Amino acid sequence: MNPVMSLRPQPPSKPTLLLVEDDFPIRWTAAEFLRAAGYTVVEAVDVDEALTVLLAEKPIDAVFSDLHLPGDRGGEFLSAWLEKHRPHVPMLLTSGKNDGAALMVGHNPLRRFVIKPYDLPEVAGLLQSMLGVAMSNP
Repeated sequence: MNPVMSLRPQPPSKPTLLLVEDDFPIRWTAAEFLRAAGYTVVEAVDVDEALTVLLAEKPIDAVFSDLHLPGDRGGEFLSAWLEKHRPHVPMLLTSGKNDGAALMVGHNPLRRFVIKPYDLPEVAGLLQSMLGVAMSNP
């Protein structure tokens, strides 16, 4: 790398968000809003796709996932996987019903829950807050 180039201020990079949602209209709407809010959004429709993304080279800064996903594993599995393998990565869970998910995230500031239908500006604010906590506690 050119030493002069490395001294130039670099534009802040966009946080990369993994959005896991099987319902296309919901996923598309959320992804477009979050892109407009300044995120790079990677989309997945189930836990298997999400794990493929998480195990790839590109780092994921936060995860926004539905709890109820197709297949044998849902958002709870993904949350447990992140807790074990990437505990510093914030995760915002969502569901159309509050069937104990709020208790599942506990008091961890990097694990939050929002019920559907959610307010997208509220989601963006929660993610921003969670990323701030993650950055202050590397």
